[in-house]
Amino acid sequence: MHTRTRIIGLFGAALLALSGVVAAGTPAQALTVGCWGDYCSGRDPEETGCSADGVTVASGPMWGTFNTYVELRWSPTCKTNWARLPAVWGTSQPQALVAYQCPTGYQQVGVSASNSTWSWSRMIYSPTKSVRAIWNGGPGGGATACV
Repeated sequence: MHTRTRIIGLFGAALLALSGVVAAGTPAQALTVGCWGDYCSGRDPEETGCSADGVTVASGPMWGTFNTYVELRWSPTCKTNWARLPAVWGTSQPQALVAYQCPTGYQQVGVSASNSTWSWSRMIYSPTKSVRAIWNGGPGGGATACV
């Protein structure tokens, strides 16, 4: 009888431990994206899901404006960069926005898409090379540093 009690006790402890793991919750969902690596180059960051974890890594003033900036964005999941600026500028001069890979000269020119707040370029896969965002439009252009 003593062995049976011990087995039941161990079984109960195992169930209790498992229920604690379940009650504690499940790990965060991984970001699901529609591309990875160089297959993201030339694609839209919103459309692919890469913008979901996008962060601004550099910004530069748009000359001739008050407190307006062109931004360089980075997705750690997709390993891509893209340029972004306020939608009012991107929709009025869509070919003036550029994501530029500094050491190679590879670039994505023009606005990929806009929403009511932002306009953005297509992505450049660039996990090891620096990229900058450039605005060649009015009133006076602007750019970020190569990051």
